Amino acid sequence: MNVAVVGTGHVGLVTCVTLAAMGHEVVGTDVDRDRVAALRRGSTPFFEPGLDDLLQRHLSDGHLRFADTSAEAVAQAEVVLICVGTPPRATGEANLVAVEGAAAEIARFAQPGVVIVEKSTVPAGTAERVRVTLAREQPGARFEVASNPEFLREGTAIDDAMHPSRILVGADSPKAAGALRRLYAPLVEAGCRLIECDLATAELAKHACNAFLALKVSFINAIARLSELTGADVVTVAEVMGTDPRIGSAFLQAGLGYGGYCLPKDIPAFEQFAQQAGYDFPLLREVARINEEALTTVFDRVRESLWNLEGKRVAVLGLAYKPATDDIRLSPALEIARRLHEGGAHVAAYDPRVSDASSEELDWLEIAPDAYEAAGGAHCVVIGTAWDEFGDIDLARLRAAVAYPIVVDGRNLFDPAAMREAGFDYYPVGRPFVIRDAAPR
Repeated sequence: MNVAVVGTGHVGLVTCVTLAAMGHEVVGTDVDRDRVAALRRGSTPFFEPGLDDLLQRHLSDGHLRFADTSAEAVAQAEVVLICVGTPPRATGEANLVAVEGAAAEIARFAQPGVVIVEKSTVPAGTAERVRVTLAREQPGARFEVASNPEFLREGTAIDDAMHPSRILVGADSPKAAGALRRLYAPLVEAGCRLIECDLATAELAKHACNAFLALKVSFINAIARLSELTGADVVTVAEVMGTDPRIGSAFLQAGLGYGGYCLPKDIPAFEQFAQQAGYDFPLLREVARINEEALTTVFDRVRESLWNLEGKRVAVLGLAYKPATDDIRLSPALEIARRLHEGGAHVAAYDPRVSDASSEELDWLEIAPDAYEAAGGAHCVVIGTAWDEFGDIDLARLRAAVAYPIVVDGRNLFDPAAMREAGFDYYPVGRPFVIRDAAPR
């Protein structure tokens, strides 16, 4: 099929390369002309395992190209996928200006009858607003609108797109549903489950999925607080819970809470949508409150262990919001580093994928070339991201590097017994602390 993808952020670019890998003819476009130029050269704007290879392969074989304008991108398209950002407004609701703008551009330049698909995370009812925008921009033209929410996880997005757990299609017309069946035929024929429903249900289902994942994260962090008060071990509690097939082990890792571009914005957006629809959803507010509490608890633990932050050097290991990505948007690890800096500490950080200290967002940080350089002379080491290399760190070498042997582990990477043997004061999340006699209790 001839496919256009509007927006080349994380979702849009992964969609471009994986649809090209399925054999479709794909044209991507973006309002950022510099990004388009870089993509034509085969240069990706962010790290995602496997993305570089697929981009270069399908630029070379001709299945993928990038256009400077929407007019060029959508001119021959049978299906146009809207993959633009939906950032939060000050109220928490989703800002859908980019979705409206993309729909208006498509209406001006696409062929009548094209199927326009919202792939961005949007409130239920957005498809109807898109339909109205199309009609206003091109009166009399017939366009089909569908919803096809993405379920990509940063760090495994290519595999998620090529081997999805499910494909969700919301459509109110046979033509739109048929087009998306053709689009995903290679995956469905390989055994992927295709779920078809109406537009509003598809839109709501995506928000419901994200909200439930956030709920699991906040639940286990609430259990972590209770574990600390009772002397229990949240890691074992989560293991017991995860053995129940009705619950499962995913998203039951206590720590700094959820982060990244999706969950932190989608929870308040979902709550705002519910209120506008006439339903008060206080559970979502509590999910967000517990998430903030998880972050504050770890920050307070660093401050309490050091007494005063002023004049202290703190090493933060990890800046990305999760492993296998360089994404620092709404990263709990970066927020911990920022609060420490604002509290008067000198913060040295290391992340295997985040190294651009020249950017305005990181220019207040000392970016070290490795974990041991970051920890050199540190009065406290904070684990911010659960990279494998941090879990495998040489504890003896780390102990020799630091000024004070204090580790605040926001990701529960270490065995408390090993930390005791290595001579550290060790503050995990929801687990008994390892504290020497000289440390505050």
